[in-house]
Amino acid sequence: MGGRAQLGRRVFLAAALGSPLVLSARARAQDVIPDHNRASLSEAPPRPGPGDLATRRVPILFDAIVHDDPARAEELFLSREAFRLVKGVTHPDPLWERLHGAFVADIHALHASTADLGSATFTGFRFTRRRGWVVVGEEANRLPYWAQRHSFIDYRVGTETRHIEVRTMITWDDRWFITHLSEFH
Repeated sequence: MGGRAQLGRRVFLAAALGSPLVLSARARAQDVIPDHNRASLSEAPPRPGPGDLATRRVPILFDAIVHDDPARAEELFLSREAFRLVKGVTHPDPLWERLHGAFVADIHALHASTADLGSATFTGFRFTRRRGWVVVGEEANRLPYWAQRHSFIDYRVGTETRHIEVRTMITWDDRWFITHLSEFH
């Protein structure tokens, strides 16, 4: 039996028998939750600034849109592992897959519907004032986070300034990640 399958079998058997192995696995999961996202927070931590969004990460997203290549922007989308910890739903993977699929489709759609991308130049990223602290229980979450809504990627084509909306970003620790590039249905 392979290592992963054998570990899964041990965890299943441990759960069935009420073993401390299950408690140990839960403790390890708790260890990966950043201080800024702990369920026990009684008040919001300081809202993280944009960090390297404008200088490194959002230009990668813009490049992914320009080249119609969602894989280039994968690091900007909230990871499956973090999503599993944040969301308080029984089976978070199907929801993550829907959100991630929408992110990929949005990049393709933006590429197809945005004129003159071949000659576009990234010029900046703007946070708007639409943000807030999301407490445990809101948005079907079991961990809190900061949410930033309706931010904009600014770019130029010739002398014309344009923008692309980034619908929703949330924090995992003190970094921002996209959960919705456009409106999610």
